[in-house]
Amino acid sequence: MMNKITSRNVSVNVAKIVTILCLSSLPFFYEVHERQAVYLAMHVSYCVWYLLKQNIMREMIFRERDSALDLIMVVAIVGVFYTLPGWLAFRNTTPVTPVELAASVTLFFFGSVINSSADVQKATALRLRPGLITDGFWGLSRNINYFGDLVRYSAFALLSGSAWSWLVVLVVLVIDLSRMPSKARSLSRYPEYAAYQSAVPAILPLGGMQRVRRRA
Repeated sequence: MMNKITSRNVSVNVAKIVTILCLSSLPFFYEVHERQAVYLAMHVSYCVWYLLKQNIMREMIFRERDSALDLIMVVAIVGVFYTLPGWLAFRNTTPVTPVELAASVTLFFFGSVINSSADVQKATALRLRPGLITDGFWGLSRNINYFGDLVRYSAFALLSGSAWSWLVVLVVLVIDLSRMPSKARSLSRYPEYAAYQSAVPAILPLGGMQRVRRRA
């Protein structure tokens, strides 16, 4: 077994810095027009906010420890592969349409708000009263932060103008799905989790709609 040398939080943070560097280098190799400028602003600002939010909130998003190989894999996937939509956006010489631009910015905005708000709610609630969080954003979906992340990466894929970019969205979904069983096992220690699990969807934020139907 390989020695664990760092935390997964550090691995992901390094990956985000690599993403910023990779994306910031693209204007030196490709022309920058509206599509490229907006993409760069969205993806880099997301990575910067991710790093700032962790520092401000003192979040421990990931609990596991990483070996050197784990670190390399995280950087390769999260730091490099996740920049694929950006590279494809810079290679795309077709002018972006107003509809593409508006839809991408809207998805990015709501995906970012949902993801960040859910994380902030969780961190604040656990500091005030440790336990299972079932209200607010977490009353809409048991993995509402994952949903927000998928919406945000969908914005990147859409703005790139390439179908290949949706591979990143698929990988994000697969990684999220792979983490959900262990998360569910951890939360099952709370007696009220079974009721919460049966009442609130896993990813899609339909919890509010289900409550409305039950009242009707």
